[in-house]
Amino acid sequence: MAAKKAAAESPKRLASLIDLANVPSTLRDFLGQSQISRLGCFIRVWSYIKEQNLQVQF
Repeated sequence: MAAKKAAAESPKRLASLIDLANVPSTLRDFLGQSQISRLGCFIRVWSYIKEQNLQVQF
C-alpha cells in the first residue's frame, strides 16, 4: 500500500519543483527574474556557489 501511495504522490512532488513561483525581492535581485521554478532557482544558486568557491570543504 505504501508503495502505491508514494507512486501516486511522485508526480505532485515533481510538479512542485517545476512550477513557477514568485521570488522574494532579495533573491529576485540575485537571479534577475521575478518568477522561477524551485529547481531552476536551486541550479542557479548552486552554480554560483561552485563558481565562487563558496563551498565549505572539510
